[in-house]
Amino acid sequence: MSYIWCDKDEQIQDWAPPAGPLYLDTEFMRDRTYWPRLALVQAHDGDAIRLIDTTGVSAPVLGAVLADRCLVMHSCSEDLEALQYFTGECPKHIEDTQIAAALVGEDMQMSYQRLVEQQLGVALPKGATRTDWLRRPLSAEQLSYAEEDVKYLPEVTGRLRERLRALGREAWWREECDRLVADVRRRGQGGEPWHAVKGAGALQGEELAALAALARWREEMARQRDLPRSFVLKDPVMLELSQRRRLDRSALQSLGLHPKLIQRDGERIIACLEQGRRETPPEPLPEPLARPQRDQVKQLRDRVTALANDLGLQPEVLVRRRWLEALVRDPESLPEPLRGWRREPVAEPLLEML
Repeated sequence: MSYIWCDKDEQIQDWAPPAGPLYLDTEFMRDRTYWPRLALVQAHDGDAIRLIDTTGVSAPVLGAVLADRCLVMHSCSEDLEALQYFTGECPKHIEDTQIAAALVGEDMQMSYQRLVEQQLGVALPKGATRTDWLRRPLSAEQLSYAEEDVKYLPEVTGRLRERLRALGREAWWREECDRLVADVRRRGQGGEPWHAVKGAGALQGEELAALAALARWREEMARQRDLPRSFVLKDPVMLELSQRRRLDRSALQSLGLHPKLIQRDGERIIACLEQGRRETPPEPLPEPLARPQRDQVKQLRDRVTALANDLGLQPEVLVRRRWLEALVRDPESLPEPLRGWRREPVAEPLLEML
């Protein structure tokens, strides 16, 4: 199957995909930016493969094609973020084949290459994974890699769907894919930026209030300047700044901040920390579990392993450790993922132990 190269809006507007899902993949760059830069969309409509050059095709035109279609993708969380930033909308209907594979008993983190080789006996090359997808023209190796990323997706999806249907787990798949879309949308709306600071759980009171204010400022600057958070301020520096009572430019220098950063942002950083200390501290992260609670979590994990074996699944597919910890902290409040298809086969047996 040969691909159709699309780098003009007219080519997308004239495209009339047949009824059914679109099998999709994306290539994007995010190494030195806050926002993902979508470079290419690979779309297989069942008849032909289109390689859509997003440096030439406009966001509204591409978004209109994808808006109401079911998009079948593999391990698509970051792809959805890239599509959401480019088009302004997160796709609504997703079928993720990595999730499907996990629900029939395969490795939870199975790559597309491994899945294709396992299901079809086809070994896909990996050489173009880390190339510059924004540079034009794309090389023959890149174009071949991009085409093969969706070439086998319809057949692989069909086989997984048959296995899910035989196991009575298609509804599980739909629920997990809906949860994935909801998670991506929540991330797009932002949250408490200080939660992303490694080591924040050790702070409380004024220090945590200062960190929260500084994290909000870093998030705003990262978005405005389109830089990774760590390019604005690194986590260890933020923790150190939040714990210092008195700050001036010399203190910033002693922490190893670049002179240009101090010149541009030093006064704002100091003012931000001072203002933060006058604010009401946020609710701190939960304390580490006490020893009896940790023992309970271990007992629950052993039970999860037994339940997973009965279902032919990896234990991590059934329950994540953080869900068990939340359940031990408050047995009266089921974590959201345990309220759906997991309630009867997983949550109820676990609640009997608490």
